[in-house]
Order: sequence, then C-alpha cells, then structure tokens
Amino acid sequence: MTNLNLCFSLKASRLDPSQNEVFERDYKELYKPVLKFLYSHPAFRFSFCFNGVQLSFLQKKYPEFLEILRQLISRKQVEIIGGGYYDPVFPLLLPMDRTSQIEKYTSLIRLLTGKRPRGVCLCGSIWDYSLITTFYTCGMDYVFLDESLIPSDKLRFSPLIMTDKGKSISILPVYQSLKPTIQKSPEEFSAEILKKVQKIVKSEGFNSVKNAKNISFQFSHQEFAELLKNGWLDDFDKYISNSSDISMALPSTYLKETELKIPAYIYSGMASDIAQWGIKPYESVKIDRRYPVTIYDFFQIYPQSKALYDRMIYLSVLIQQSHGDKIRKVSAREKLWEAQNGDGFICTSKGAFVNSTYRQQAYKKLTEAENILREFSDFTENISAYDYTGDGLNEYVCRLQRYSAVISRRSGAIRELDVFQNFGNFADSLKRTKEFEHCEDSYERGFFIDHIFDEKEFNSYLEGNPSGSGIFSEYIYNEDKVNTQHKEILLEASALYKNSQKITLRKRYVLSSNGMMVQYILKNESDSDLHAKFAVESSFAQTNFNAVDFNAYKLEILSDSQKKEIDTKCSSYDLTESGKLSNVEGIWLTDTDNGITFVFEPNEVCGLSFVPIVFNRPEYTTGELVPASMSFANTLFWNVDLTPGMEMEKTINFSIFNQHIKKRIRK
Repeated sequence: MTNLNLCFSLKASRLDPSQNEVFERDYKELYKPVLKFLYSHPAFRFSFCFNGVQLSFLQKKYPEFLEILRQLISRKQVEIIGGGYYDPVFPLLLPMDRTSQIEKYTSLIRLLTGKRPRGVCLCGSIWDYSLITTFYTCGMDYVFLDESLIPSDKLRFSPLIMTDKGKSISILPVYQSLKPTIQKSPEEFSAEILKKVQKIVKSEGFNSVKNAKNISFQFSHQEFAELLKNGWLDDFDKYISNSSDISMALPSTYLKETELKIPAYIYSGMASDIAQWGIKPYESVKIDRRYPVTIYDFFQIYPQSKALYDRMIYLSVLIQQSHGDKIRKVSAREKLWEAQNGDGFICTSKGAFVNSTYRQQAYKKLTEAENILREFSDFTENISAYDYTGDGLNEYVCRLQRYSAVISRRSGAIRELDVFQNFGNFADSLKRTKEFEHCEDSYERGFFIDHIFDEKEFNSYLEGNPSGSGIFSEYIYNEDKVNTQHKEILLEASALYKNSQKITLRKRYVLSSNGMMVQYILKNESDSDLHAKFAVESSFAQTNFNAVDFNAYKLEILSDSQKKEIDTKCSSYDLTESGKLSNVEGIWLTDTDNGITFVFEPNEVCGLSFVPIVFNRPEYTTGELVPASMSFANTLFWNVDLTPGMEMEKTINFSIFNQHIKKRIRK
C-alpha cells in the first residue's frame, strides 16, 4: 500500500500594468468560485501563491473573501505561501532587498490571516544557492522548485533538504509533467501517479525511509479554472475520499510529519517553461538537465533584459548609499521593489514574447525612484566612469537635471536614455532578426550610432536594409579624455575603409541639463582621396506600448527655412523617390504619448532618412507573430570628400523639451 500526499497550489496573477482590471476579472472568474468549492469540500487541502499587490487588492476590494479565507486557514484546510511582495527574481536582488520584500509580504499575510507563511514560491522557479541564507533568516522552512531543476536521481517524490554554511531549507519539487488535466479522469490520473510512486518505492528497497510520498503541483489560473469548471475537482474529491492510498495535504503539515529528507545540491536555474527560451533567441529548445539555464544565461540571449538588470542594480546601490530624509528613502525603495517584479526581466509562457510593456513599466518605476532620491538629497549633475554593465569596459553614467544617460564605448553610443518627464527608457530598442523581420541587424541600436557607407551601401541603407561593413557601428571606441567638471567625454576610433584607407573618428559629448552637444571630427589618414557617406543614427523606442497604434512619434523638419510636418507612418524611402530628405536644418521629433520633444540641430545642413520599425515576436501558444515592440530610427548624414590628411567636423546639438516649453521657445 502506498501512502501518497498531494499538494495543490494556485499561482499568483501577473502584475500587469492594468492590474486592477486583471485582479477584478480573476476574482470573479476564479478566486470566488475556488473559495466556494473549498468551503463546500472541507477535506480538500489547498495552497494559494498570491503576490502582495494582489492580496492588498483583495483586502481593499473584497474583505469578505479574506474573512472566508481566514476560516479555511483556521480549520487547516488552506495555506498561504510566502515570497516577495512584488514577485521578484530573487537571485537578481541585493540581500537587503531580498529580505525586505519577503518581510513586507510576510507582514501583510500575518496581518490579514493571523499566521505567517512558512514556505516560498519563486517567480519562474528562478533559483540560486545563495537564497538559502535569505530564506532561513526570514523564517522560511521550505521552497517550491520546478522538477526540471532537481537531479534525476533525487526525484523520488520525497522532500529534499539543502544546506549552506549551517543554514538549511527544505525543497518540495513541483511535478508539472504529472499535472492533472480534464483529458484524464480522476481514476486514470490517480492510477498513473500511483504507478510511478510504487516504482520508486520498489527501487528504494526494504530499508528505505518509509515517509509518506508527496507530489506538489502548481496551477496557472487557466489550468485550475478548467478543472473547476468541468467538474473534475468535484469528481477527484469524491474519489480520494474513498481512497486509502491518496490524500490531500498542506505543504507545511506534510513537512512537519516527515522526519527525514533527501540531502541534495540544486544548481542555479529556472523553470523549464522559461529556460527553454534561454538557449537560442526566440526559439524553444529542449533543456539538457545536466546544464540548467540560469537567469544570467538568459541575459546573454536577451540584452534588453540585461540592460534592465543593470539599471535596477544601479538604483539599488544608489538608494542604499543615500542619506537624509528617511521617509522619502523608503518611498524610493518601494518604487525599486515594484520595478523588481519578474515579468520585466523574463519572458512569460503566455503572450507576446519580450513584450516591451513590462520592461518599460520597470524603467518607469526605477526612474521614479531616482527622482525621489534627487528631491531629498543635494543633487548635483555628474558623470561617473566605471564598468556599469559588467562587460569589462567602462561606461559613462551621466546624471543630468532632465535625464539620465549611459554612454557605452561600444559604438560610442548612448545605450540608455531615461527622461524624467515620462520616466521611460527611450533607448530600449530591439534588433531586427531575419526570422521575424526578414533582415538581421549586426549592431545594437541606441542613440548616436555612427556609420561610414559607400554609395551602394548607402542606397541599400536608405531602403531600410542592414548595410555597411560595421564602421563605426560595431567598433569599440577608445577613451581619450573624460572631464567630469565640464561634463565632457572624448572618444576615438580608427578603421580601414574598404580595407585600404585609414580613417579616424573623434567623438566628443558635452552634456548639459537639457541635452548634449555631439561633435564629430572625421580625418582621412590615408594617401588617397576619401569619398563616402557619414551617417549618425538614433533609434527611439516607444515607451508606451500600444499594439493598436504604433504611430506615437510626430516628425517636423526645418528645410530651406520652411517648417514641414512629415508623415511617420511610413519610412522616408516610401515617401520620396530618393529615400531621403535634403537640406535639413533642424529636426523636431515629438513623443505624442508623453509630450516630450527631441530636437536635433546640426551645425550644417544634412540629409535625413527615417524608418518606423515594428518588432514582431512569436506568441507562445500559437506561434503567431505579434507586435512586441516598436522603434523609430532616424539618421542624419553628410557627404564625405576628403583629400589625404584632411578632416571634416560635424556637430549635432541634441535637446530634450516638454511640449509647453517648446511652444514658449518658438514664440
């Protein structure tokens, strides 16, 4: 006879930007019916994995739900699982933020239910051994981990235990592959799992520890709603009430009755439904259990997620080092915690892959946190040079009155631009891929990406195609000088144009409160004449994601002393036969969603090309390509005709205004 305990739990709602609407729908369609089922089936044990925001919503909007929940907890039928208040990716957080998020959520659960949680549910089962100390310190006894992270020889339907420096945590594997569905009756489902358990028991032999076996399941909202709606749970409750082999259990109760656990070491990793996307970009790949995919492997595949992580760590340190108004510091830290929600850093198993909404929401919260810090500290504009991204090269973190920017030696470009008026990152652009956009960008997009083209390459570029030999868009610039007092950064790069002509480009950023001046000096170091096109590209990410209308940017130019408004629904190649606009004296690009205008003022007339790019990515369940992000790329360019030893100088004044300031200036 086999004694098998089953632990059923329901995952939390995602923290969607329109989360109140989502919580409202979830309550009416799922949580209310679940509570009704549990109340009428007192032998059915169940666990809830809420997040703090969801639980706070229920407290304010549906206190009667919590009243019934307390009754179910008091009769030991329901358990609330703990974790981080904003469902963060714990391994990415500094130790203080880890414990603070857990304690904030623990305090809420204890306030609403009278009991503190004893276990942890992780976002995406994203695990690291360093979490043992954190969970132990916070009084947690166990953690749920996806079965794909557990060594095969340890999957014996028994709890595991892992120790680090004298501190230990119990681990309950979550067997998603064995999860019940309506396609199998309760009898078929029970027979199948009992057969697997009996096989394990037989292999352990007579002298094995005779603990009751345990299988834990975590259900998404859709999965559990289907079981409930189709009456499967009613039938299952009837079946197990007459079974001597299977019973329902709460995780903490089961662990309390289990004396011995299997010692194990669990390597860093993540749940298989997320890890499958961390091998090749936007492609599901079967996971080799010997080499689990970590969150850091995932970042190598998706640099936009890594960029958000860099920004989050920067703000974590900034808040930790700040002094002064404690109340405002707490407010800034709260914004930081909101930004740490896992959906901004990882893909999800549903919806558009790498949807920019969640990243931009995280950037917004991080910039709000920085803005709060500035309000109570003696903020002074500054530039810091250090390895911000952890790639071995110094970046330049520029904190100015109206914006923050990160300038990279890679392409000598701005890789992050956070504007305080809308709190978004305008440099959060993807790369085009052949599979989805039918062309492949060889460089990371950003602001002030530099190109040298010959005539053929330039004409292809105007058509919106990836073009050129990567000069200077794929180069690492050398640092020539950084003057923090004058907020000046001087970079330099050398190249062989057409593998024969040596050219150098000096690039100087001079930053101010409302923008910056970018100066270029291109020199022909060869013995022959240089004839080419010099182009400077800037890609503006749409910070307010809207799949219905991607036309968020309004473009105006000054040409031949005439101001013109240009249609941005299509590219310049679609508008003109040449694919470019000529004799451009000034450019105003307005983010109409946020009321911010970016102004480019070249010191000499230039040509202009532009292209709106919609990045399509696969929807998980159907594989259908759906809009995931959008960027508006505009490029200023000039003819290059230099004799040997000669140089040319071009300057772009780049300014950031909100609309009412812009109107006042025009008057």
